Amino acid sequence: MIRRPGLPALPRHRAGTRRGRWAAALAAAAAVVLAATGCTPQPDERGPEPAAVPSGLERFYEQKPAWEECQGSFECASVQVPLDYAAPEGESIELAMIRKRAPMPEGSLLVNPGGPGASGVQLVRNTATTTFSTDLRENFHLVGFDPRGVGQSAAVECRTDAQLDEGRAGEPMSIAELGELCDAKNGEILSHVDTDSAARDLDILRAVNGDHDLNYLGFSYGTKLGAAYADLFPENVGRLVLDGAMDPTLGISEVTLAQAESFQQELRALVEWCGGEASCPLAGGQDGLDELVQIMDRLEADPIPVEDGREFTEAEFVNALLLPLYDDGWWQSFSEGLTELQRQDSAESLMYMADARSGRLDDGTYADNSWDAFTAINCLDYPDPRVDGAALDRALDDVSPTIGWYLGGDLSCDAWPAPPVGDLDPAQPLAGDAQALVIGTTGDPATPYEWSEALAEQLGPRARLVTYEGHGHTAYGRSNDCITKAVDAFLIDGEVPAEGLTC
Repeated sequence: MIRRPGLPALPRHRAGTRRGRWAAALAAAAAVVLAATGCTPQPDERGPEPAAVPSGLERFYEQKPAWEECQGSFECASVQVPLDYAAPEGESIELAMIRKRAPMPEGSLLVNPGGPGASGVQLVRNTATTTFSTDLRENFHLVGFDPRGVGQSAAVECRTDAQLDEGRAGEPMSIAELGELCDAKNGEILSHVDTDSAARDLDILRAVNGDHDLNYLGFSYGTKLGAAYADLFPENVGRLVLDGAMDPTLGISEVTLAQAESFQQELRALVEWCGGEASCPLAGGQDGLDELVQIMDRLEADPIPVEDGREFTEAEFVNALLLPLYDDGWWQSFSEGLTELQRQDSAESLMYMADARSGRLDDGTYADNSWDAFTAINCLDYPDPRVDGAALDRALDDVSPTIGWYLGGDLSCDAWPAPPVGDLDPAQPLAGDAQALVIGTTGDPATPYEWSEALAEQLGPRARLVTYEGHGHTAYGRSNDCITKAVDAFLIDGEVPAEGLTC
């Protein structure tokens, strides 16, 4: 399964020598930090009840989920939450949950794979036994949920599968065109898929699952959601693991530039590895980066047809290239795809990788609505950035000469039909018994390591930073035993890793 906690690649037009500019799948995150020593009390020891239920929300907090067997060994349920927390007596929406029951649970562990726009239901259903350790699954009910606007939870759905194909290939809609389409198809929900509303939903999910405090594991954008929860409900925080952290103080231009620089660094690492492999057709160093540009130039001028009738374009090549940058387990596959491209003039393997990164299934449909949900959520979360597009493009070319052109374009949400409601405030320091583990990966291109350092500092002395020295996006479930043991010991027993732990 391809975990896609990072942002889905969103094509955008660009000026210049190439046909268009595409804003890539690069803005979501998840990291690991932990707080001061001392164990969080177990559920039967915790004493005082959580803070009073917010006024007017009693009927939501008092729900009893009707769990039913689904998908084999899982249980599924749904709960109601207010569409608009400012008017809880009004319309409500339904949130989907899936649960992998534990034999001897200490409570529930709610998990979020990132995005924004990725499905927690899919994360648990597809990777419960591969992402999450046996110890974790034995001690916690593993609960995945689709945040509002995502998957089975009042999904924001705008484009058809064919329109998504066109955008990926290099014929994207403008933000105005997409906004008009989303507004026509999604009605009121479009104004209420912001992260603060999703964090308020998370507290209802905590309560209806019978948990005194929230124990939570969030990847990528899921770290932003977890930090927002801690700000809104500090007295209800238990143990948070935030893997591949986002820095909530950064605006969209700062996010894009930092990611571009990190992707360029990881490109260099991939090319250096390739240059040392006899089976890889790329040279090492700058020569290898130049070869990638030459491949993109060739595909811009002459796309390669693939068996299903589509064309493998310059943009699809970048989509394929992003997959090994997100996960170094794909480095060898990328090498094989390049060999096929250069020796056989075939792009079947690389198109498979581009589809995998984009969530496109064999039948031509997309696995979820993450492309549309990503835009809808971010346009609410980020204040109007008033981006100077030309200046940003120049800066992107400076920090990422190879694919900076792909990451830029019009990042403004000026034409979006729902106005922004978010801010750029830092996360508040944790208090009371709350603890957090923030995990940062040194070679994470989508959520640069510095963001994990920043979030850990913002969360204060009750958060601890754990470092994974490696490549790829996020660490838990895809790195090594050192990370697994640190996370499991923290969540299960409240053990805080040693200061400066590096895995």
